[in-house]
Amino acid sequence: MRLAISGAGGFIGRAVTRQLSNIKFDGSVRLIDRRISGHSKFECMELDLTVPGVLDRALEGVDRVLHLAALPGEAAQADPALSRKINLDLPLDLIDEMKGRRLVYASSIAVFGDSFEEVIDDDTVPNPASVYGTHKRMVELAFADAVRRETVTGAALRLPGIVARPESAEGFGSAFLSDVFRAVRRGEAYVLPISRDATSWLMSVQYCAENLVHALLSDFTIAQAMTLNSVHTRIDELVNSAARYGDADQIGYEPDPVTQRLFGSHPPLKVKRAEKLGFRSDQSVDSLVDNVMRDIGFDESLPDGRRKRSQQLYYS
Repeated sequence: MRLAISGAGGFIGRAVTRQLSNIKFDGSVRLIDRRISGHSKFECMELDLTVPGVLDRALEGVDRVLHLAALPGEAAQADPALSRKINLDLPLDLIDEMKGRRLVYASSIAVFGDSFEEVIDDDTVPNPASVYGTHKRMVELAFADAVRRETVTGAALRLPGIVARPESAEGFGSAFLSDVFRAVRRGEAYVLPISRDATSWLMSVQYCAENLVHALLSDFTIAQAMTLNSVHTRIDELVNSAARYGDADQIGYEPDPVTQRLFGSHPPLKVKRAEKLGFRSDQSVDSLVDNVMRDIGFDESLPDGRRKRSQQLYYS
């Protein structure tokens, strides 16, 4: 089996690469990005996939592709033309090039926009309210059409907020959902642009990588984009759980109406389709926080008792 991962140099791409190494995947893996560090086992290709003719070279000899490359939401909103080039035209070209092969496309909960029903389930109709969400939804429809025409196999997966992204991640309107973990750990002052009772869908990068690799190596095909299950949490509950690793006394709340609607108004999720196909998520707010803190290495500096507890929860 010969795999390719676009956007492999990014936060999620690096986690997927680690997961493939951890499971000792014995096929070939091609890591593609505009800039990417060398890997001891996998092939690395520094390519700009938006350049005409480059996509053919990137996909040569490949059986399956995980497409992660994207322009983040805030950056897409600021530059719709660039978003169209990266978030729409590129994946549409990729779908055309993948005839007879398997494609896993990383979509986003941004397709649901900022006006939610009381519950989101597998039959909820998307209603994007941003350039990023609109382009993601357009690709979902094109992917579904290609599956119906039996030109590609695979799945489109709607990812929730993935935490914790690298410090000061650029272009992400939801970066505060990652930055707050570090602020609590360091006991630093930090103002969240959402209210205490705001609600969000979150998943640790560990589970995100496991789910993407599961989809890439599986053989099921589903035309309709799938929303992955995640932890539905109030932000004050998340902060209180994170306080087990530091000090949350200086965390403040100054809600911005737009940010609140987009990232702090998520209703409960009732998505069963992905669960039936073997996709998993963090089991609780505490386990999400433990996984995040472990992943970014904070537990290495904690007292032995607390570090032991963190590891036990992480591996449970």
